[in-house]
Amino acid sequence: MPTFLDAIAQVLLPGMAIAVLSAWITVRLAIRRFHQERWWDKKEAAYSNLLEVLHRFKRYASQHYGRELGHHNPSDEDKAALEAEWQKTNREYERLRDLASLHLSEDAMSILNEYEKKKREAQNEDLFQWIEGDLAAATDCLEKLKRAAKEDLKVR
Repeated sequence: MPTFLDAIAQVLLPGMAIAVLSAWITVRLAIRRFHQERWWDKKEAAYSNLLEVLHRFKRYASQHYGRELGHHNPSDEDKAALEAEWQKTNREYERLRDLASLHLSEDAMSILNEYEKKKREAQNEDLFQWIEGDLAAATDCLEKLKRAAKEDLKVR
């Protein structure tokens, strides 16, 4: 005949084991979800920062293009400010590009590689064609990278 303590142990031990196991599983799933959400945040930030830098490249090329067409004639100070912004943007792009392979999809990386190839191909003796090619490369890359980001981040 089982004693009173044996009867209690037979009832409590399985319940305690189930409670501990379900608590452990719940914590593991919560930690996993937390890491996935943090990774998504980092990917989103990487895409956002790259898109912002590419937009600045596009704006620079567009302003330079307009200046070459004679649409506006900026002062020397405006030219210097525009050039300083381009240099800052270029450094930021290089930094982001170095970190991109950690967070971006393969498709996004191939888009960036294509952008850099088009930029190199655009460089030639004729400044006007160089600027035009640079503007086209930045515009194309921006549109393609937006689509890749939406697909990778699973947003509309």
